[in-house]
Formats: sequence, structure tokens, C-alpha cells
Amino acid sequence: MLTVVMTAAEAEALLSARLHWYRHSRVKAAPRLLRAAAGYSLDASVAQHVSLVGELVQFPHIAEKATTDAAEPASFFSAAAGEEWPKGCAAAQCDNFVTPAVLAMRYKIPAAAASGSTASSMAVAEYQGQYYKTSDLATFGESCKVDVSIKETIGGDLPVAGVEAELDIEYIKAVAPAVPLTVVYNSQYSLLAWARQISSLENPPLVHSVSYGNDEKQQVSAEYMQTANTAFMKAGARGLSILFASGDQGVCGREGCGFFKKRFKPDFPAASPYITAVGGTDFVTKSVVGDEKAWVAGGGGFSDDFAIPAYQAEAVAAYLSQPDLPPKDMWNSTGRAYPDVSALAGQVNPYCVVSSGRFAGVAGTSAACPVVAGIFALLNSRRVDNGKPALGFLNPFIYQNPQGFQDVTQGKNTGGMQEYGFSAVKGWDAATGFGTPDFDALAEAVDQL
Repeated sequence: MLTVVMTAAEAEALLSARLHWYRHSRVKAAPRLLRAAAGYSLDASVAQHVSLVGELVQFPHIAEKATTDAAEPASFFSAAAGEEWPKGCAAAQCDNFVTPAVLAMRYKIPAAAASGSTASSMAVAEYQGQYYKTSDLATFGESCKVDVSIKETIGGDLPVAGVEAELDIEYIKAVAPAVPLTVVYNSQYSLLAWARQISSLENPPLVHSVSYGNDEKQQVSAEYMQTANTAFMKAGARGLSILFASGDQGVCGREGCGFFKKRFKPDFPAASPYITAVGGTDFVTKSVVGDEKAWVAGGGGFSDDFAIPAYQAEAVAAYLSQPDLPPKDMWNSTGRAYPDVSALAGQVNPYCVVSSGRFAGVAGTSAACPVVAGIFALLNSRRVDNGKPALGFLNPFIYQNPQGFQDVTQGKNTGGMQEYGFSAVKGWDAATGFGTPDFDALAEAVDQL
């Protein structure tokens, strides 16, 4: 991947395109984007050597994370009689919300493991004005008794707080408080710019959590997705683990399934064969730390662009033999299947976060992704402390060790479709993958590598 600096006039001449500045009219403090008003072309003598000119015609999706005011949680939830819901945060606003203590209980993360290792490392990616306030992180850390410190921020320093960024930071650190965290920021949602940022680092963080994505259909071209895949492969070759949230619209994606000829809309990068996709779950019983079910809006399905990779072929074949599958004309049964794993997405019991000076409840696979990333950062700590290399690209390990996850066998990710979606069943499924982490079982599997 090359970055070329030139004037706008030179770019217009080279690309046979007209460039304009754009800014989203509905987003406060939205960054200006320089984009071509229409398609572009290169001279034939150059075009044969170029697969893609990135960030020229694609506009980012503006993320709008729903929040619930956590000022009076009792009005939303009531704990089941006789069941223990840990009070992990001092603030009463977090009662009966998902907190670091709830995650530690459900995913069996012992306090000793959560200490992690400073030799391990992790990062979150943030875009589009999503930044953090140190005062928000301090309030969350003080209330929930976790270290939410940030080792380094790359790419920006904004005076505003974004709930997406603060959710990512607060909960990856909630799981792995001692593992050094880097925040990688870019003003626009650009997979290629993010890939350049981490590839340029001499010692990049070992685990990366990214809570952003769009439908495959919404990508600018197949070449764009393949260029991103190449970047993911390079990251894996360097020993990095890349995790993406699977999306929050069920099988229909951001675009929807349509009205007449209905078709599921798989997510990218979640459907890339070269990353780990994290889906979403809910507790089966509200405010009871126990069995989970597929989150109705959790992204999951089968790629329309990429074939089933060898590492998941056996697991997917078993799922395709299930009787309760959606109509085959609505999805591609030969595509890369996702998610790989899941974690609480928090709609039944939202995550308690601090953003813009207040406690709020937040739901989504963008909560699940940093949680799973934090767990793998802890597992890397075990390896690094024993003189072993980091886990790197995670999917071969995941599909060889399904016992490391708590199987989810209830629920369906219909999203806005209402009728059709993928059901959670025994074993791998296209609603929750292999299920949610069991730290003890994962640690045992990692120690045997």
C-alpha cells in the first residue's frame, strides 16, 4: 500500500475526476472529506499496476450508538429472586447493568488473570469524531474499580467525548486492566488508513478491537475489500490478532433485506476470512448471570464475496445440515460464515458506561468485541510471560478449540427481518459462532500450544 502526496489539481488530472469537499450536514463537528464527485479512471499504462485508489469515492457510515439513561436502573430491571447479580461498581446507576464484575463472573476471568502482563498489548480503533475524555474514564475506573489508563493515542487529540470510543476503552480495560492500551484514531472511517497506521508501527499492539463496519454491498468495490483483506493478512503474518464487531442489524445489515426479493446483507469486514468476527448475545433471563441466547440484532450470516475458508469448513458443514435454516435464495451457503465467537451485547441488560459526564446503558456488538479482544489480550499475556509468541490470527485456534467457549443454543438473529434469521444451535452457528468465552478452558488450550 502506497501513500502519494499531490495537489488536488494534480490528482484531478491523474484520475480524470473532479474533487470536492464534503461534510455530513447532520453530524456535529463532522470532519471534511475530499472525494470525487463521480468515478475515476487511470491511464492504461498506469492502471495495470494499480488495484485500487483508496478513499476516493466511498463515504463513511455515520455511527449512531443508542444509549439508555442509567439514572434510575431499577425502573428498567429487577433481579430475579435468589440470583446473584454482582455489584461491581459503586455508582447506583450501574445496578443491574453489565459491569466488569458481571463479565468476570460469566466468562470465568479470575482476578489474577485480569492483572495481565505489561509485555502484552492491545488497541482499539476509533473514527469520525469518536474520542474520549480522561475525566469520563477516571469516573468509570473509580466507580468500577478498574484501571482505565491509556498508554498511547495515535492519530488525534479531540476535545469531545464519543460513547462508542468510551465504551471500547472502558470495557477492553475492564477485562484486561493491566495490559497496555493504545487508541488508534482516524477522522474518517477508513480501513486502509487504519491499516497504514498500525503497519507503520515498529512494535504494533498484539490485539486490535474494531467496532465499525458496513454491508458488503456498501463497499466501494470488490477491489477495495480485497485490498483490506491483504492488509488483514499482513497483520496476521506479523502475529497480530484483528477482531471486528459483527454488526447490530441482524441478518439484514444496514441496508435492510428489501421488500420484494428479500436478501440478507452480510457485513464487511466481519465476513472477511482474515479477521475474527464477534457476535452478540443476551442473558436468557434478565438480570441473572447465567445462560445466554443469540441477540436478535447480532450480525451473522454468510459472505456473498468470499468463500468458506478451510479452517471453518467442517464446523460450517455441520451447521448447514441443520433443518431450521432460512430459505436458501436469501443467502449464500458457500460463503465465509460469521461470527466466529460472541459475547454479551447487552440489550436485555445494557453495559454501564460513563460518557459526557453521565452513566448510560449501551448495547451492541461494539460492546462484545472489546470484551473478547481483552480476553485474548490476557491469553497473550500467559504466552508472553512464558516466552512464547503471541497467538496472532485467531481463527485456526478458535476452530480447533471449540471447548474454549460456552455454547449458545437459544435465539435467532432476525434483526429487522422478524421472520427469518439464523438460529443458535449446538456447536457453531451463524448467530453466535462457537458461543461466548470460558476463560479457564481457553487458558488450558493456550497453555497446551
